[in-house]
Amino acid sequence: MHQRFVRLVVLLASAALPLAGNASNMRFLEFSPSAHFTDKDWELLRSTAKSLLDDGEKGKSATWKNDENGHNGKLTVLDSFSDFGTTCRRMKVFNDAGEVSATRVVTMCRNKEGLWKVLN
Repeated sequence: MHQRFVRLVVLLASAALPLAGNASNMRFLEFSPSAHFTDKDWELLRSTAKSLLDDGEKGKSATWKNDENGHNGKLTVLDSFSDFGTTCRRMKVFNDAGEVSATRVVTMCRNKEGLWKVLN
């Protein structure tokens, strides 16, 4: 089951990153919400995203919050479509870790194995 979420973690980590920065300098990761996430934060984010992606209702939002540290986020399905016979969703992802927050729109598609993969 851990492998099922690996690609979702990559998406959500990238959604937590600031949009500006020098890709060759990895210090920008220090300023993303994901740099401050605990294992529990990641689990809450992954389970919220998976449920929302599986449901796929346009306009539907879901939130997560870690009561231990206050880190939280909100995910919203913007659109659903088929691409080459597979189901895809465009989703807005907001994450907050104290004084660091970020929002990003991502597109994910479900592969033949049922795993959600990032298109962008």
